Amino acid sequence: MNLLHSKRLSILASLGLLAVRAPVPAQVTTGEQNSHFADTPSKADAASLQKKATQAQARIHGNKDDRDELMRAVKTNEVGLAKQVLLRNGFTADDLENAKITLRTGGGKGGKDEIEISATCCEPKEITIQRSLQNVTK
Repeated sequence: MNLLHSKRLSILASLGLLAVRAPVPAQVTTGEQNSHFADTPSKADAASLQKKATQAQARIHGNKDDRDELMRAVKTNEVGLAKQVLLRNGFTADDLENAKITLRTGGGKGGKDEIEISATCCEPKEITIQRSLQNVTK
């Protein structure tokens, strides 16, 4: 009987604790949203931006004029010129607005020139264009 009584008390105590729950951190009593959660980027936004970067990279590799222009922009560190090439190859003005664009050159002698574009989202939104020389051995 004692065992049954203690189990009942245990169950009732558990139910009582479950009934009194603390407010979720995103809830604010003034009706405003918690800015920490409102500013959190969605995985979909990040994936979409990276997908555009991958598609732009493929288009630029297929277009000699754009590839040469982007390589020149990276070599001379001309962000404006790089933005123009990105806009012609799938990025929108909204994608590039307030984005930190980093142009990097890799080292190496000889070989094949390559361009790699990567993007991360959001706050800050970053687009990195890496120019590297891949050594090709025969």
